[in-house]
Amino acid sequence: MSDSCSCGDKRVIVLSVSLSRDEVPCGACGGSIEVDQIKGSREAVQLLKRWIDQAYAIEMLWFASGEYEDWAKGELDGPKSRVNLLGRQAAQKLNAGAPTWLYSAPHAGARVAVDKYLHHCPSCHEPTEETGLISKYGLGCKKCRVAGSAE
Repeated sequence: MSDSCSCGDKRVIVLSVSLSRDEVPCGACGGSIEVDQIKGSREAVQLLKRWIDQAYAIEMLWFASGEYEDWAKGELDGPKSRVNLLGRQAAQKLNAGAPTWLYSAPHAGARVAVDKYLHHCPSCHEPTEETGLISKYGLGCKKCRVAGSAE
């Protein structure tokens, strides 16, 4: 990830699957936020850590395995997958203490044309609105706490 986030109280947590378990991006500046620095209720922090463990494991499976690649991609991209349901729960719980979004973007290798912009929420299918974040997370559904690309 890029440099550390220096937004302080204005930071915006984005739950984004990556090859790191130790940091997530800030939606305000694009810098990195250390997971251990994220505060919230005990339940919110437990959901966050469960989501990170599961999302990281599935991302590694997608990244490194031809055999399970399609399954892993379905889990990462599917709005109703267990890992994305968990991510939305974590974002909603963490949002009470700091603005938090679950990042939604299709993984590479989609067999069908996919709208790379998040014009509709993948969860509730309502039109998205501008989030005020950097363009990578520029459109979102406030109700479901899902953000995606506006660039």
